[in-house]
Amino acid sequence: MIKKGFLGLLKFLFSHVLFRVRYLGLENIENAGKCVVCPNHSTIFDPFWVYFVSKDMWIMAKAELFKNKLLGTLLRAYNVFPIKRGQKDAGSLIHAINVIEKEDNAKLLVFIEGTRIKKDKERGRAKVGPAFIASKACVPIIPVHITKNPRLFSKVVVIFGKPIDIPQGIHDKKEELQKESNMILDKIYELDDKKAQ
Repeated sequence: MIKKGFLGLLKFLFSHVLFRVRYLGLENIENAGKCVVCPNHSTIFDPFWVYFVSKDMWIMAKAELFKNKLLGTLLRAYNVFPIKRGQKDAGSLIHAINVIEKEDNAKLLVFIEGTRIKKDKERGRAKVGPAFIASKACVPIIPVHITKNPRLFSKVVVIFGKPIDIPQGIHDKKEELQKESNMILDKIYELDDKKAQ
């Protein structure tokens, strides 16, 4: 009850007070079942806005956040688990796949660019982790575009795109994984273009 109440407070604060958040394409994630959710990333609020849409959301986050034991305990209570950036973290990838396979309707949130993209950069480079996980776990990827670098008290639009099926059996083929990952990143930013049309 406390956990649910705290989450409700954060949702009200981040989605209605500090920002005015509007969701588009929610049916794409609601009907997806198990999946990997891939948004662009420019602000510390991005994970919250995506997390709020489903009670089955899990988040893969940078390991540095877990150095503080109290914060680490709190994050784990809300289905967040660590991954070491800039290196191969096989343990976290295996854990991510296990979460998808064992949890009902699990939706795994992974930022495909790996880190927040600064204002002076249009976009980052696609990491292969999400495509690897989706291929290995045999689940689709949901591309998501979030308004980049919004100011406090401004409108934020979160757009969920249609599921993207990742070919099975490419998890050990680096070139194919990178090709699929580049395509996913393109789809994410194309969602913003569609919004403007």
